[in-house]
Amino acid sequence: MTPSETARLGAYLSKLLGSPTASVHSLGGEEGELLIDGKRAANVLRDDEEGEVSYAISLVVPPAPGAKKNAPIDDAERARLQGALRSMLHAADLDVRARPRKTDSAEVYVHDEFVGTVSVDEDEGQVLTMSVLDIDLEGEE
Repeated sequence: MTPSETARLGAYLSKLLGSPTASVHSLGGEEGELLIDGKRAANVLRDDEEGEVSYAISLVVPPAPGAKKNAPIDDAERARLQGALRSMLHAADLDVRARPRKTDSAEVYVHDEFVGTVSVDEDEGQVLTMSVLDIDLEGEE
C-alpha cells in the first residue's frame, strides 16, 4: 500500500466513521492497519483483482466475559457489540442491526449507510468486516 493510498483510505474512514483520529498505516506490500488514536484497531488488506482495487478491513471484537462460543447475535449481544464498536472506533453514530432470518451475524451502519457485517468466527470470536472500493476514495486526500 502506497502512502497516497493509506492517506486516502484513512481520510475516507475518518469521515465515514466520524472519527477524527482514524488513519491507515502501511505494513508493507498489500497489508496495513487501521489506527484509532494511534493504536491498532483493525487489519487492512489491499486486493487488486483485474484492475479493481478494494480494501478489506477486519476488526476483532473481544467477546463478552463468559460468552459461549458461536452464540447467536441476539438483541442484547447487538447492543453490546454496538457499544464496543462505538468505543473502539470512536464512531458515535454507528448502529448494529439485526439481519433478517440470520442470527450468526449482524449488519453495521453509520448514518443509515451500510458499512459492514459482524460475524461469528470460530477462531477469533466476532469480527467486523468492512469492504471499501477504490472508487469510494475518489476526492479523498
